[in-house]
Amino acid sequence: MIHDRLVTDSLVLSPRAVTNGATATANFDTLGASYATIRLAFAAELNTNGVGPTLSLLQSDDTVVTNFATVVANRTLEDLTAAKGIVYGIDLRGKKRYMRLSITPGAATNDSVTVSAFGTLSRQYEEPAGTTDAGDVVVYV
Repeated sequence: MIHDRLVTDSLVLSPRAVTNGATATANFDTLGASYATIRLAFAAELNTNGVGPTLSLLQSDDTVVTNFATVVANRTLEDLTAAKGIVYGIDLRGKKRYMRLSITPGAATNDSVTVSAFGTLSRQYEEPAGTTDAGDVVVYV
């Protein structure tokens, strides 16, 4: 088996604008994997006065919002003058089943952001069964 095909990709957070003071969240089920990678893509800020958003990565055994606990300290992005990618590499051994990604822009009008996130599960206990289990839409060439 080709190692690149032993992963499962999924869209964790569809591309969206998150207005100032709002929060975008998404849960990521990591069942059956030992490692996860979450890639966030941010568009460049619309206004140079914008302040970067706060990113949170949390974990829980279920999807009840109040049960999620922080995995790593929150990170506040310094600036989004240019488009930026952020990558979380997560060793899932000893972690809970669900990861929750939370993106909260600052409260000022100029602090809105446009973001999306993709998740990859690897070192899985079972191989994906062809392209159906490998991701939302997969094309091997």
